[in-house]
Amino acid sequence: MIPALLLCACKKHFSSDQFEDGKLVVLAEITALDSVKIPIGKTIKVENGSLIRFEKVNDATVTLTETNTMSWILQPNYSLQYVNNPTSVFTNKKRFKANTTYKIEINHPTLGLVQASTHIPLFPRLLSVDTISTNYHGKEVLSATITWKDSLNHEEYYVIEAVKEQVRNNHFFYYQGKRYSYDTQAGRELYETVKNTPGVTLLRDTVGLNKFTRLYLHTEDDQSDNARIDKLTNPFRRIFFSDAVCNGIQYTTRVFIDKQFFVDPKQKGRVRLQLKSVSKELYNYLKLYEKYKTDFGSVPANQLVSPSGNVENGLGIFGGSAKRERIYYFDVLL
Repeated sequence: MIPALLLCACKKHFSSDQFEDGKLVVLAEITALDSVKIPIGKTIKVENGSLIRFEKVNDATVTLTETNTMSWILQPNYSLQYVNNPTSVFTNKKRFKANTTYKIEINHPTLGLVQASTHIPLFPRLLSVDTISTNYHGKEVLSATITWKDSLNHEEYYVIEAVKEQVRNNHFFYYQGKRYSYDTQAGRELYETVKNTPGVTLLRDTVGLNKFTRLYLHTEDDQSDNARIDKLTNPFRRIFFSDAVCNGIQYTTRVFIDKQFFVDPKQKGRVRLQLKSVSKELYNYLKLYEKYKTDFGSVPANQLVSPSGNVENGLGIFGGSAKRERIYYFDVLL
């Protein structure tokens, strides 16, 4: 998954009358093969009760249980990576598994016990992705024809997403069996001294910066649930397909990805096109956000609201996903 997802505000369509002050909130899409990261916060009404703000919660006991057998205690993570998150992020080095059920329990000294469970589906059976750059209603887009095979034996829900991930290139070399960074002054000086030594070669690897820009998608597929959310002439953050549409067949659809952020000298990165199989509760939650044109996946500035999800005695969502993806490079990475 793209790291544990947070919500951004939707001041126009969600009223704070739906929510209670002082409730624990879980905002997590847990994805197969990702390490454990669970954003948890507490609601506080602000501005005369017209909005909801999330406050960090570090004094809770958080337990994650896998298939009712193995349990782990998660700890609040105070690293700089999460400093600007509006919620606390509880982490563990364990990684989530596909086709596995997880339960989370959050015990807070004053707010009580909050719990939720979800099932991470099997990985979707992605058969092919064919892409071509083209023009769509006056926009430069990447057209992607996606084909997958659905199973008869499982209820599966699919979401198509595209994001641009910011990256940086690390430059390094090996000398006498030790790795050195070329991106430091000492490393560059050493490289200039030993670069003609046999076996010394300047190398690079690409590292994600955990910063993502969502790319708008277009679809002409009237079998998608987007046809029941909004006019298909409008852009979407995600494209949705229910089990009823795809059940047991090989399904092909085409999406058009807005290339507005494909090339950006200030935010160089790579484009990730993803086909996700998601739990039913996450599917419904994301559809609600799509309906109100609110992005579940951006870090908000200050105020947040959240529709109801599957969190007992609390707010938010604890949903599972497994994904296949294709990665494309359009920026020139030096």
